Amino acid sequence: MLKEIFHAQAAIRVKRGGEDVDILLDKNGDLYFEGADIVLANSVRQKINIRLQWFFQEWRWDDEAGIPYFEYMFIKNPDLDQIKEIIEEQIFNVDEVTEVNDVSIEIDNKSRGAAITYEVATDEETFREEVIIYG
Repeated sequence: MLKEIFHAQAAIRVKRGGEDVDILLDKNGDLYFEGADIVLANSVRQKINIRLQWFFQEWRWDDEAGIPYFEYMFIKNPDLDQIKEIIEEQIFNVDEVTEVNDVSIEIDNKSRGAAITYEVATDEETFREEVIIYG
């Protein structure tokens, strides 16, 4: 049961008025507060960002979850098309995403990091976001 809860959304979920919502995190991954209250909302951006920051076999409740960055991106001659396909698939796994318009990847081999920029559409909005990955 616990594995299903965590794997299903890749975020902390709670019920509010019969609706599943996320406990929002700030840009540092800490709880987001308004005054003394934790903020609850359905955040597609947060769901995508969490998925993209998961490294393959890092999640203790599901060792098949995550993106194989060490196997495909942080290597000598990475296949960017293959990495892009993997990232697009992870983004599409977020239920609210209806379209992935763009994914670009900039790899910094020296620092073993990458910047992933994506643009997605949902039924409610289209947005562009950047996620930084450190290997």
